[in-house]
Amino acid sequence: MTSKKPRGLKDYLLAHKGNNFKPFLFTGGVIGIVLALLLLVQAAYILQTTVVSNKTNFLASVLPGALASLTNQDRIKNGIDTLERDEALDRAAQLKAEDMAEKGYFSHVDPAGNAPWYWFKEVGYEYIYAGENLAVNFTDSAEVEEAWMNSPTHRANIVKQQYTNVGFGVAHGKYEGKDATFVVQFFAKPVEHVSLNTQTAAIALSGQDAPESSKKQTEEKTVIKEDTSEKVLGITDVAPEDAEDNFSKWNSTYEKLATSPTKIFVYLLTVVLIIFVFALIIALLSHAQVKYLEVLGGGLLVILIVLGMLLYAVLSKSEPIVPDTTDATNTIVIE
Repeated sequence: MTSKKPRGLKDYLLAHKGNNFKPFLFTGGVIGIVLALLLLVQAAYILQTTVVSNKTNFLASVLPGALASLTNQDRIKNGIDTLERDEALDRAAQLKAEDMAEKGYFSHVDPAGNAPWYWFKEVGYEYIYAGENLAVNFTDSAEVEEAWMNSPTHRANIVKQQYTNVGFGVAHGKYEGKDATFVVQFFAKPVEHVSLNTQTAAIALSGQDAPESSKKQTEEKTVIKEDTSEKVLGITDVAPEDAEDNFSKWNSTYEKLATSPTKIFVYLLTVVLIIFVFALIIALLSHAQVKYLEVLGGGLLVILIVLGMLLYAVLSKSEPIVPDTTDATNTIVIE
């Protein structure tokens, strides 16, 4: 008995006389297509995480935008104003990232004893508040943001109300003998027409503020700084009718997708797994006397392959490393 062409979900999922008790989802042709697509997805994931991310400047190009969007999303969730990408802060963060990659260290303080604020001075960025987050050994931007948010001191920087600007630096190098991507996130509030009478430039290393007892008063002075740096929004909150801003939103979404391959890979595999597990259960329940090995064999084959791919994703991914800030010292900068 030959089966007819499928006409709906019933023919794909249920075993009935019309499809010769063989759901089309489990026929050799469909199983072959599914397996081929899974192999393509697996190849794309391996290429992205082992070659594109570690051997090219791809992350350096798109990661900052993705992290800026993720950071601002977390600030919005906590009822805090979003941050603006600042060109000068980007340059400072890039200098720090390249220094870590070149010298092979991973710390707030470089081997020469320079604190993070050294890089602010290098680009001429004057600030009232400043902070730094670091990460290394990762393949997924979403996991970096999660690692920062799971660390109380790093989270404090991300949700600190006083910050208004953010900058990112990304560089490739070696960490503990392995290829690694270093990322630097600088936070700051710039000095703009601000009277510094009795004010302190308070610095935060991964969220730590200077204790009140150690704050000093500066001599009365007024710093006038014209902000001429170009600002690039990491996340937009403007009217949707603006075409340029619509493009920025799309670009941020693309950046998050492109820099979170593990999340996407696991999500796609989970969807396929759920579909085939439920489809196989439905097929068996709809006709308990299914005699076709192709139905059971094809369904179980896909399920086992997907489970293997998920296991590979879990075992092969690199957990982001953030610095231990327990020994970090608070810094007071007197302008």
